Amino acid sequence: MPLKLHELKADEDFKAVVDVEHEAYGNPFNGVFEITKGLSKDECCTRQLSWHKNDPNSTWLYVTDEETGEVIGGAQWFTYKTNPYAVEQPMRTAYWLPDGPMKQIGDQLIRDLRKDRPSRMSKPHLLISYCFVHPAHRNRGAASLMLKWGTDKADELGLEAFVESTDMARVPYEKHGFYVVGELNMDAKADNPSEEFDAMREKLGCPIHGWIMKRDIVSPK
Repeated sequence: MPLKLHELKADEDFKAVVDVEHEAYGNPFNGVFEITKGLSKDECCTRQLSWHKNDPNSTWLYVTDEETGEVIGGAQWFTYKTNPYAVEQPMRTAYWLPDGPMKQIGDQLIRDLRKDRPSRMSKPHLLISYCFVHPAHRNRGAASLMLKWGTDKADELGLEAFVESTDMARVPYEKHGFYVVGELNMDAKADNPSEEFDAMREKLGCPIHGWIMKRDIVSPK
C-alpha cells in the first residue's frame, strides 16, 4: 500500500497526528514524551499546535496510507537559518503540569535534554524534534519519507542537521547520514525524595539514555 507525505496546513488535521504520536511513544514507552503529553490528549494537541504556530521555524509532517487515508506517522522539523541561541533563551519547564513530583522530574528531564543545544547547535541548522510511526505501521518506509524531507532541505540550504535520539531510533537515523556526537543521560534528583517522587522517577524509566546525533553538510555534487 503506497504512502504519502504531507506538510501540516490545517489545524484540524493535527488531532490525528497526535493520536498516532501517543500510540507510537507508548510502544515502546518513552518517559520524556510521558512528560510532554501532559494530563490529557486534547490539551497536548492544543499545546503542541500552539508551539508550532508560534514558531516560524517549525514544520510538521505526517504520512498517510493512501489506500485507507489513515495517518500512520508524524515528524516535526525546525529549520534555523540563523543561530537560534544568539540571544539567550529561557529554559523551558513542564509548565503544563501541576506542581508535584511529575513536574519536578519533568523540569529536570527537559533541562537535561536541551542543555547542550546552545554549544552544539550554535550554527544555522535543522533539528528533528519528533519523529514517530504507529507501531502497526513500522518498517513500511514512513519514517524514511519524513527524514528524507528534512535531509533534502538541509542539503538544499547547505546546513547541518541534528537529532536527539532514543537507543531504538539510532540505527534508522544512521541510515540517513546521522552519526553520534554525544550522549544524553537524563535524570532527576531531589533532596529527601518522597515515595511518590521515587515511584514517578521509576515509572518514567529514569535515568533515560539517548544520543545526540549530527548530519554534516553535504556538498553539492
